[in-house]
Amino acid sequence: MLRTTEMITYCNGFLLNGQPADRQKIEDIFEGRRVAALSVWEQYEQQKQKLMLKKLTPEQYKNACRDIARALGV
Repeated sequence: MLRTTEMITYCNGFLLNGQPADRQKIEDIFEGRRVAALSVWEQYEQQKQKLMLKKLTPEQYKNACRDIARALGV
């Protein structure tokens, strides 16, 4: 799972860890999180494609997909 130490909130302006922050600083953090999430998703999809080559039953495929997701922290 994606974990960062930055806590972003909004209440009449952006706050980063309880301190006022400008939009550019917040956008950089969100962009980094987006890239990380896409990377994990791409890994998940690649592993699923490898599973498709094996002749698994639907139940085995479902369990294998869950194992992949668990391993990636999703």
